[in-house]
Amino acid sequence: MAKSPEPTKPVNLTCEQCGHENEAERVYCHNCGGKLDRSLLPKEDPKTSTQAAVEAARKHVAKMTNPGSGGVLRDLRTAANVLFYAALAAGVLLIVQKPDGVPEAKKELPERSVGMDLMDAIDSPQPRRVDFTEAEINGHLQQILKKSQVGGLIEFRRLFVNFQPGDVHFATQQDLFGLPIYSGVTYRVATKDKKLTATLIGGNFGRLAVHPDLMQYLDFSFQKLWTALSQQKKQLADMQTIVVQKGTVSLVTKGGAAP
Repeated sequence: MAKSPEPTKPVNLTCEQCGHENEAERVYCHNCGGKLDRSLLPKEDPKTSTQAAVEAARKHVAKMTNPGSGGVLRDLRTAANVLFYAALAAGVLLIVQKPDGVPEAKKELPERSVGMDLMDAIDSPQPRRVDFTEAEINGHLQQILKKSQVGGLIEFRRLFVNFQPGDVHFATQQDLFGLPIYSGVTYRVATKDKKLTATLIGGNFGRLAVHPDLMQYLDFSFQKLWTALSQQKKQLADMQTIVVQKGTVSLVTKGGAAP
């Protein structure tokens, strides 16, 4: 059985003036204060010193990369948490911001009765065209909202649309504990063979854009409004063509003689 190495005897410095034995790390004698001759200490082997430095560096790297030590993984988890909460905070900030395209709220009654004009066109025995501006439709939607009294924890304040070529953005302003929250969905509207098609192409909550695939699962948040607008949806189904331009929409009815 191999013998364990004997412990190295500490090297002392003997003071040349008083003969006192001093520890190797001292510069001046602990007894008389005289300066010690440190050249008497044994020289450190450069090879041993280099090996010790390499070994110390190896242990430091191993500690950082060793999963058991948790160094790198802990830093990665911390960075991931910071990024997650930063993204969450940014998303909340975007949601509570007012998006572009919100029209000015008008308290006075609309000058034109969109509902009556639309009914007259639908009841006409011949196909009839009616044109409405974005402002006229928004005034009509506000009247519908007042009559329907859509309420709940989130109170609906406004309904409005934005018309772009071929697209209709249907939006709402809701109040959550007094804080206005805006949300909306965008549909691509077309008519083919006298049938209306509306394809969901996107949505938003505040300034946060929502992909159409995800928006399909969030449509439940507009369910009360779709119920309130059920009559208007039936009227649009009676249209022969619907042409959406920037700020306007043109409707052509099928006519009373149409099947």
